[in-house]
Parts: sequence; C-alpha cells; structure tokens
Amino acid sequence: MTSPKNILFACTMNSIRSPMAAALVRRKFKGKIKADSCGVYDGYLDPFMVQVMEDWGVDLAEHTPKNFDDLDLQQFDLIVVLTRAAQERAMEILGENGPKIEFWEIPNPTEQMFGPRDLRVMAYSDCRNLLDKKIATQFRKVK
Repeated sequence: MTSPKNILFACTMNSIRSPMAAALVRRKFKGKIKADSCGVYDGYLDPFMVQVMEDWGVDLAEHTPKNFDDLDLQQFDLIVVLTRAAQERAMEILGENGPKIEFWEIPNPTEQMFGPRDLRVMAYSDCRNLLDKKIATQFRKVK
C-alpha cells in the first residue's frame, strides 16, 4: 500500500483512542498526512485523555467528539478502526466500496477506571505510547 495521505481513526465514542491517534499523526507528520477521528457514537471529552496528550505538548482540550455521520468517509484513503463496533459501522456505511479499513488492537484504558488515579493515568499513557509506536511503525516510509 502506498502511504496514506488522509487517515480516519475510529473507535466507539471518539473520546480516547481515536482522537489521540489522529493528534499523534498530526504531531508526527506535520501536514504530510492529514488525520481526523470519529466514533460510532458521540462520546465526551475525556479529561485523562486530555491530560496525557498535554504531557506531550498536544492540546486536545477543545476536542469535540463526533460520529461517522459527521464525516464523508470517501475523503479518506485509510480508515483505522480501534474497536470492532467501529469496524462494523464503517463496513456498514461503505459496503465493498471506499477506502481500506484496517483494525488495530489497542487496549481500552478505561478498564482501569476504578483504580487509583495514578494507575488510570498510567493506563492512558500506555495507550498513547502504544498508539505512537504503532503509528511510527505503520507509516515509517512517510518522509
């Protein structure tokens, strides 16, 4: 596959993984790859997501969650889905036509939601770091 120029990251609520992934692509590739994010449902602005991205100098405090219906999926040349629900919704909308859909297995940091705050922040940081490594590996040929 040639390097994508416009990527959509999609998860269930567009609150954590997909906005982090899109922001990390924009940070790393500085316009060489465009990236956006959405969810199956409109989620909420997750404060832990905002915090761990801010730790890397990325301001997502104004992120407004959106869903698939808010975007024209045909404008993307790659859709990276981070949950099975997002994969199903993208396939439902696109059918056999449209951009390539690729599934990335990225754990949901909210599984630590009821632990101590430092463990929750660590889970979100681990998610961010895993996304960053996956992005660097998948798109390493982009210059």
